Amino acid sequence: MQQDQRTGRGPRGKYARLICAGCRSRKIKCVLPSLNSIGPLGIPQPLETSCERCRHLDLQCIIERSTLGRPAAKRSHNQASAPLEKPEEKEDEVATALLGLEINDHLFSEVPGEDTIPSQANDNPNPPQRPGKRAVFRSMTEANAFMSSVLGKDAAFGCEIAHATSRWIRSLSDLISNDMAISLDNHLVWYRFFLPNTPTLANLRNRLISEEISSTNPATHLLFALLCLTSLDGTESLAQQYPHLKQSLQLAVSSYGQEFIFSPPTHPDSVAVCLFLAEFRPTLLATSQFVAHKAVSPEIYINLAYRIAERLAPVRDVSFFHDLMNPQSPGFERCFASSVQELKIRCLDLGLDGFLSKSIPTMRSMVEYMQPHIDAYQHVLQNHQCSPRIVFHIQWSMSFYVMLEALIQAKQCWNAPERLFLVVEEVEKRCQEQIKVSNSLLVDATGQRTREDLSAARSLLGMKFHWVFAGICGLGLLYTAVSRTRLIEGKNDGDPDIHSESLRIVDEVAGSVYSPPDAPGQHLSAFLERFGEAYPERLVRVLETFLECAEWKMGGIPFKAPLQNVVYGIVFVSKNIVENNLVKARIFGRLNQNFEKQLDLLPRCARCVGNMAASPWKSTKSAFATGCVYAASCKIIYGLHNILERLRRELSKGAKCDETWDLFNFAPDSTHVPFMGMDLDTPSFDAWNLWPHVGSSSPWDTSFDLSDWGPELSHDGVFEPMNMSWM
Repeated sequence: MQQDQRTGRGPRGKYARLICAGCRSRKIKCVLPSLNSIGPLGIPQPLETSCERCRHLDLQCIIERSTLGRPAAKRSHNQASAPLEKPEEKEDEVATALLGLEINDHLFSEVPGEDTIPSQANDNPNPPQRPGKRAVFRSMTEANAFMSSVLGKDAAFGCEIAHATSRWIRSLSDLISNDMAISLDNHLVWYRFFLPNTPTLANLRNRLISEEISSTNPATHLLFALLCLTSLDGTESLAQQYPHLKQSLQLAVSSYGQEFIFSPPTHPDSVAVCLFLAEFRPTLLATSQFVAHKAVSPEIYINLAYRIAERLAPVRDVSFFHDLMNPQSPGFERCFASSVQELKIRCLDLGLDGFLSKSIPTMRSMVEYMQPHIDAYQHVLQNHQCSPRIVFHIQWSMSFYVMLEALIQAKQCWNAPERLFLVVEEVEKRCQEQIKVSNSLLVDATGQRTREDLSAARSLLGMKFHWVFAGICGLGLLYTAVSRTRLIEGKNDGDPDIHSESLRIVDEVAGSVYSPPDAPGQHLSAFLERFGEAYPERLVRVLETFLECAEWKMGGIPFKAPLQNVVYGIVFVSKNIVENNLVKARIFGRLNQNFEKQLDLLPRCARCVGNMAASPWKSTKSAFATGCVYAASCKIIYGLHNILERLRRELSKGAKCDETWDLFNFAPDSTHVPFMGMDLDTPSFDAWNLWPHVGSSSPWDTSFDLSDWGPELSHDGVFEPMNMSWM
């Protein structure tokens, strides 16, 4: 009888993948209204769109996407038999949804294959696609490339992105009152800390209700709606008080966003919109899940910001730099904010397709452009007591200036190991010196601003200069390994441009370690002995200082970091930590000495990044489905942590090399890989902790077409993005 009843039950229905949190926690059926009427997921629904139970009992109804079906396949015996974690030790739910991410394909440097789709095997008509050599190399050296490649394989990322079909016709000033604008503006303190040229919501609203023609452009409307929506996302009380407000703002952003992308006006608000989207919400204007992973790289916004700012900015004459060097001048604040914005745009644009591809003349041109700004900054610091925010922006620009000079020097002498060593040593000294300078300047600025500004600036600058040294150190290894390859192959022609040839870097390291001292290319071993210990320590310091930043609040608002300059770097540092452990385990059969600290730091950083996306009333999983890049970064770091955990588990079992590398899709080379447990008492053993780390802001596929963003988001001929040069 019971079997007949079960057989006769109908399907769960087309809403089975959506369920409210209350019904899910009680494991009862959730009866939802029409799918078309349901509001945004992850936030409280209004009464009319709540589920039947919550509506009758007058309960808060938060609807989220629910995954149906069996547990993930390929679950190991150890995982199945492992004891359950205590509730208080359980990680965020996003940590358990990472098994589908093929991160391994973008970690190891010796993935076989060309830039073509693999041929189909006879027994598998649809074999999984593996990245080619060029894609792997870009994933190794560019943060955006790594993230885009991984997220492109995740079916959940951006699955809630939907193109708005209706046009916004209401007045934004009627939707947001002046008092509400002031209240929402108080939650944007971190955004203005990083983007000081962003106007206030009150200023924007006043301009919207004015009769000036310049205030009726789509950039001003979009910026106002964008800032209001961003503030509301992190303001639970207002979101609950005005349940329909977020949906209205999302519609306004989508409508004005399409108009803006199609025809961006030459207006200062256009530059502010582009920078804000690039740094905090790059996927917000994406019209489908198909382009969500490509939108992780904000190429379109940075190119637009550059072109529009170039049209707006007058020729910088002596009077501009005179005001910039005099904090007592009435025009100082305006000049300083403009200077910071100009440098930010040009620095982001320079790094779009990676620093390895930039020529020495192009980088020199950027140094020459920065020089008068840097000179003015130094004059201000030497002759005036500055606020923590001014110190922060000056030293943040200085970090890029130091890195750029080092990149030029490294490219000039990359095939001369002795000179390259000196370049890396000099960068190490300069970064340490700049950290001390920053701390000293901030001590002198104690009375200028709040303790929150001081603490945040100190931690952020420390993180940045540690990251600069790690990047140049990784570049030194990359150049040294390629130099060894070309020397052995007789192709050392001095060309500083490197491509897929560096994919053999692990073999080069192993070959250098196990070759006689007089063998060709032994400068690689010397490089490892000198910088091998400093590099992973600096990576750990980057993560530690990031966690220090995450502890601070400003005006009671939790830390919110920009994606391009902070979060992407944390993801990439985490990837490099995983990779150098994989490589050391492969070559020596052991993990780093500070492996336990690294293992502890990764999930802590993931939680901090996840907190930037998820409010107490919105889960990271829900944010990930809407294309939130903070949630995506959190998920990737958790995935990297899982790889480290798995590597430790396999090594602790005493597995043979072949078995261990099969688990990670790696093909060991019996010529270079020792058996586990083999005693390798060599000078280079403890020094080998290095892996390539070249910071950049670049799309994983520079050939992606803007038409992928949909017809509504295409450019006309005037504003089509292109590579710019300052030569």
